[in-house]
Amino acid sequence: MFKFTHKDIVGGVHPLDDGKALTRDCAVEPLSSLPPRLYLQLKQHPGDPAIPTVEVGETVQAGQLIAKSGGRFSAPIHAPLDGDIVAIDAARIELKPAPTQQPLSTQKPAPIQQLSNEQRLDVIANSGIVGMGGAMFPLYDKLALVEKYSIKYLLINGSECEPYMTCDDRVMREQSAQIVGGIRLLMEITHAQQAIIGIEKNKPEAIAALTDASSEDPKISVHPLPALYPLGSSKQLIRALTGIQLAPRARSASYGVLVHNVASCVAVFRAFHFGHPMTHRIVTVSGRAITRPANILAPIGTPASHLIAQCGGFSEQPTQMVFGGPMMGHPMYNVHQPILKGTCGLLLLGENEVALDMPTNCLRCGRCANVCPMQLQPLHLLPLIQHEEFDTAKKLGLEQCLSCGACAYVCPASLPLTASFNWGRNELKKQRYMDQKAEFTRQAAASKQQRLAEEAAQKAAAKAEKAAKRASRSRRSATKEEEVS
Repeated sequence: MFKFTHKDIVGGVHPLDDGKALTRDCAVEPLSSLPPRLYLQLKQHPGDPAIPTVEVGETVQAGQLIAKSGGRFSAPIHAPLDGDIVAIDAARIELKPAPTQQPLSTQKPAPIQQLSNEQRLDVIANSGIVGMGGAMFPLYDKLALVEKYSIKYLLINGSECEPYMTCDDRVMREQSAQIVGGIRLLMEITHAQQAIIGIEKNKPEAIAALTDASSEDPKISVHPLPALYPLGSSKQLIRALTGIQLAPRARSASYGVLVHNVASCVAVFRAFHFGHPMTHRIVTVSGRAITRPANILAPIGTPASHLIAQCGGFSEQPTQMVFGGPMMGHPMYNVHQPILKGTCGLLLLGENEVALDMPTNCLRCGRCANVCPMQLQPLHLLPLIQHEEFDTAKKLGLEQCLSCGACAYVCPASLPLTASFNWGRNELKKQRYMDQKAEFTRQAAASKQQRLAEEAAQKAAAKAEKAAKRASRSRRSATKEEEVS
């Protein structure tokens, strides 16, 4: 195995106050009361929305399939609780939980050794498991790559480098045996030769727990990593743990590597050992605007307002509300938005936690370039994007940007670097879509012209053939007349 050294890390930052102390020692707690409604989004994955399989008024049981996969990169959705379906629209299914809940009852699959790899992948697909680190990429689609590539390393991401987030830390400390059990199942499916669990050194309890849980398995090892953001990004983690540097747009599987989150390993364990689909997840509710920060096991679809209420409500008016971490999370526009399968956190940030400095001119200090994990030059990219020179920005690597926010974090001029790069990448996507649409239109027009030309040629040939037949008949008729005369 590759031996890690600090010089192999490129860029990255480590905030002086990462906010993890707020919830690091908070054990995972269940909801103290049922939410009045669950709002289950049909698109909790990159692909097309899931397709509802239930109707309004139908009573469902916890674990029941309520929306099937919509195709590639899509994942099914299951009812987290017993209850009634009260509304369905193009975006979501609304479920009213029953006053009393029965234990989750599902059919446990056969032991993994008795299943073919196709059947194993079906268990994953039918369980609706997606990556729980935030990207929500269906686990089935990632594991299906084993049919095309030979996997050597299975990397388990326990770094949790995002500030404030501690849900993975608690999972590693409280469910280490299930994580290792899930890793063994994934190794069976992928035929990986070795599994490496990467955990940042600021989580000593998690390192100890997983080292102990995996001590009897020589194929599984725990590797402490420096506490550095964004070391949890798959490309950075792969380089740190294996020494492999992925080419732009390359699949890690083509290098013999697959990366999975620790919480995803628990979901795999529960799917094979209990037959449980993915219906719940642990969410870190934190920030200095919340009365009692906590780590909560909540049903998918729970409104943020219900989690806030369980944590005692606001201690002050939040300056910013975020789904996820402060670096790569998404703004929460109202407290009634539901959590998704990939929602690792809910941040309610106070006035002292949010930088509200007005942007100034670039100081050309180069700090953004020093911390960029992809070795880009943000100070050169920004003016190109501002002037909408997207093709030139693309040549300088804009599409390789991770949107990690490290550059914006260290910028003394408070420039909106990450937001600008995200906008630029979206514009490139639009441009690519318009180019594809134009090419499709061009090909369709060319096909139509070719078809019309072929039809015209066929008509001309048919006309010529008819004319030839008429001429032939005329000659035969003339010949007969001559013979008679």
